[in-house]
Amino acid sequence: MDTVILNRPQKTKKLIELPNEICRKLAVQAAAMGVSVKKLIENLVIDSVENTDDDALYAYLLETRPEGSELLSQEEQDKLMSALRAKIQ
Repeated sequence: MDTVILNRPQKTKKLIELPNEICRKLAVQAAAMGVSVKKLIENLVIDSVENTDDDALYAYLLETRPEGSELLSQEEQDKLMSALRAKIQ
């Protein structure tokens, strides 16, 4: 019998480059915490994003991508709903 996992978050891999000195410090910090460097970096990034001021982020998006503040027309809403329904089926 196969196990089905529901609501599993999608993940994306990113290649980053860090100075050697920073990597050494991260390795020491991770060892002190009993986790891998990878897990430490993931946790630091996730915590940073979760603590981001949503209002400031939204203000930035409105400034740089103003089309996001426009409401969809009824026709656009209908097309979107049709596409979503088709995707579900």
